[in-house]
Amino acid sequence: MFQLLSFYNIGFIKKKNMVFSKYNFLFESSKYGCLLYNSVSNAFIRLDRNSFEELKKIEQDSTLINKLSDSSLKKLKEAKVIVTDDNQFFYNKRMNFYFNTFDAVNLGLAIAPTTHCNFSCSYCYEGSRKPIYMTPEVEKEIIKFIKRYERVKNLNLTWYGGEPLMGFESIKRLLFDIKEISDIKLCHHTMTSNGYLLTREKSLFFRDYPLTCIQITIDGNKQAHDNRRTLAPNRMPTYDVIVENIEQFIDLNPDTRVAIRANLDHSNSETFIEIFKELSDRWKGRNVIVYPAFVKDFQSLNRETNKDNFAANGCRDICFTTSEKMQFFEKLHKKYGLEVNFRPEYTVGGCGATIVNYFVIGPKGELYKCWNDIGDENFIVGNVVENKITNYELLSRYIGGPNMMDDPKCCECKLFPICDGGCAWNRHKNIFNGASMQLCSSRISNPEKAFELYYEQLIK
Repeated sequence: MFQLLSFYNIGFIKKKNMVFSKYNFLFESSKYGCLLYNSVSNAFIRLDRNSFEELKKIEQDSTLINKLSDSSLKKLKEAKVIVTDDNQFFYNKRMNFYFNTFDAVNLGLAIAPTTHCNFSCSYCYEGSRKPIYMTPEVEKEIIKFIKRYERVKNLNLTWYGGEPLMGFESIKRLLFDIKEISDIKLCHHTMTSNGYLLTREKSLFFRDYPLTCIQITIDGNKQAHDNRRTLAPNRMPTYDVIVENIEQFIDLNPDTRVAIRANLDHSNSETFIEIFKELSDRWKGRNVIVYPAFVKDFQSLNRETNKDNFAANGCRDICFTTSEKMQFFEKLHKKYGLEVNFRPEYTVGGCGATIVNYFVIGPKGELYKCWNDIGDENFIVGNVVENKITNYELLSRYIGGPNMMDDPKCCECKLFPICDGGCAWNRHKNIFNGASMQLCSSRISNPEKAFELYYEQLIK
């Protein structure tokens, strides 16, 4: 009796309290006609012209939902195109965002055993930083720092630099001592390296202290790479040594994911497909991925920018704009037949910089919140040696400061469910330093093209 009454009441109000979700994206594709995408459910619907025009009107006036047939309404509700509470998803995502922010079970550390690097890369933002090496005394303080997190069960550890393998002795001692901490499990263990110093000795060491993943950069084919990523100070080539080191590492550590990253701009992007095919064929069936990334325009910290957020005096002509990034992925997919995944996915947002239990530790034991800040004394938030936070203002700006959850543009965006809010460091620079760094990804900035490409993959 009660169930029957509840069903009747739901049926009675089902159209009265319905709204057209703000997470619907209605658009016309020149190739596929009228399309509707919902970023909460990931539903994609191809519409005839009449239905498209009807939904455009409903988007402006939700009372017109009453004119929908019961069968149409049922389908649209299942796809979350029509909903009763358009705010509930936002509440859920914000809750998950803050669950991540204040997670007490996991501790994330990116440790730079040195700021020194053996390379002289043309686009490096760390080039002016002093070469400093970690001492055994600082290493002991790091172990004490980890042990103070009594509630933490899992340690997620990344080795960073500089070039971390130049501080290999520190890495060895720290890993030995971390292994002795009985209450904490080393879960995610990664390294970002240029790969030049990844000798057999070091590869053998990581058999005993396995890496989950190692990221190594190869910037296009041999010629392009050797023009950009050279040994300091004499600019000697590095490609051949790196490839041989990777080969050896894969043989000795088959379970470690080797992520080969190609940093691209307009000067080397045409060589990506060559290196992708060469290395993918060479290590086919092995635990290796080759993927493109884009050189970041740090010159955009300059306030004088054009409409694409690239500094007038920076790398505007070399770095990719967001629309050019999408065009690049489309070219990989259509011209070269690469399996580029255009499928949008739900993401909570945030990164280590916005998480309470996450720090970057420099070689002097200094604490930062972001990798990009390492070596800059203005962005130190504390020190493991002194065992205290020294810059609460900066710490609070990263963790409690502005993020996508209180950015009106983000909150009202139709693609909010599939967006991570962009780089927290970029947002921080924009708000507190007057910069004009890009926040929206290529998909968010070019949704029609991105969803057209995704739709193409769905129907094939």
